[in-house]
Amino acid sequence: MVKFIYNKLRESIVFEKFTEKAIEVVKSAQKYAIEFNHEKIYPEHLLLALLNDPNSIIVKTFSIQKIEINSLKKEIETLLNKRAVIKPVEFVVFSDSSKDIFTKTLYIAKTLGNSYVKPEHLFLAVWDYPQLELKKVLQEKNVDIEKIKTMFYNIFSNNRQKRIIHPEIIEKRRRNDKRESIADLIASSDSSKIFDRAIAKLSTSNYEILGTEQIMQSILEDETLEVVKTLNEFGINANSFADKLKEISSRKAEFGDKQIIFTPNALQTLINAFDLVRELGSASLLPEYIILGLIKSKKGIAYNILKELNVNDYLLEEKILQPIEKQKNETLYIMRLAKQEARRIGNNVVGSELILLGIVLEANSCAAEVLRELGVIVKDAREVIEELIGVNEDWGSNEITFSQRAKLILEDAWNIAKLQNKNKTTADDLLLAICNQPDSVAMKALSKLGVDVLEIRQGIKNKLSRI
Repeated sequence: MVKFIYNKLRESIVFEKFTEKAIEVVKSAQKYAIEFNHEKIYPEHLLLALLNDPNSIIVKTFSIQKIEINSLKKEIETLLNKRAVIKPVEFVVFSDSSKDIFTKTLYIAKTLGNSYVKPEHLFLAVWDYPQLELKKVLQEKNVDIEKIKTMFYNIFSNNRQKRIIHPEIIEKRRRNDKRESIADLIASSDSSKIFDRAIAKLSTSNYEILGTEQIMQSILEDETLEVVKTLNEFGINANSFADKLKEISSRKAEFGDKQIIFTPNALQTLINAFDLVRELGSASLLPEYIILGLIKSKKGIAYNILKELNVNDYLLEEKILQPIEKQKNETLYIMRLAKQEARRIGNNVVGSELILLGIVLEANSCAAEVLRELGVIVKDAREVIEELIGVNEDWGSNEITFSQRAKLILEDAWNIAKLQNKNKTTADDLLLAICNQPDSVAMKALSKLGVDVLEIRQGIKNKLSRI
């Protein structure tokens, strides 16, 4: 039985950067080496493997130069037949020349702006190899080797990824009023008692509209909450907050021009908290999310008091997030992976496609299993996504944001989880939500990968029915 050397080298740093198509070329080259009874894989074996696909850009480019592929293959085979043979051959290794080509391939891919090695990069490295005997044969037949080399570089350079704006970031923001959704969330959340107390405080004041200060006071009054213990560590307690609040004679910091059920800054705090609920995979609005929403908004009386108490936003945020992250929530982990991928490709936007890639990278969920069974693997997914949105070398912001489409997916996943009475969203909910966005970049990526929405939905249904 033939043993493929690639299986032995699967963990190799070099091959980690190869797409599946490039890997198939290496495997095919090994088959050619075995057919010729060679104990090593030489550049000519790789070149034969690269000429297998009649529809490839490599073959088409040779046709433009009026070089007949079958004749070219015969020339290569003639050269290979001159090499010494070992019989029988069941296992082959890479020759030093092949190893040099693989190293050069990585350099060429990077030069052309690609993070992963494609067959085209491998071809350029083989064709550029100084000791490739085929070039001497072609030169004797008056073939312009340098012209062919220049043509291939020009063609593949045209595919170089350039810095672009993420296609989903330019989508129009939905202008639906979120107040109704927030009201529903508050009524059914673990924080409902906090808002009941906050509203009750209005009767003892001269105000009729709920502000961040009443919400914060109400949270601090419940000393059993973990987030209150965290706030206490930062010198924030009911008394210190109340003392600072007494010093404030105006609510100007809470208002813009609108008069609504919440002050504008309280509403923004809750919108931020609501977004975090979905991003962090929770199905309930906990007090922790409200504090995090306040820190993110950086506005309002409550936030001003925190600053007067010399609270470090970053440290407080990290302290609150630590126990949330320890819960090993699928959605939270997927979002972290998606953000890592955004930084890897030099983008500061997490779009629908990176949520999809996060699901694939997570690997252990039902959704990841379904995608894997449908043939979606990390390398292919990355390659397709990079083609769709581009790669920005040495560029990217530390502040990662979500595209409007990604936010819709998070919202839809949250709704799917709630309908099933889950206490948190899962990778399955995220993948189903992606399937509900046919115009998203994620769905374009799945289409390029040959995956159908119906297959995904049926696959998830089958998996969940067995649990």
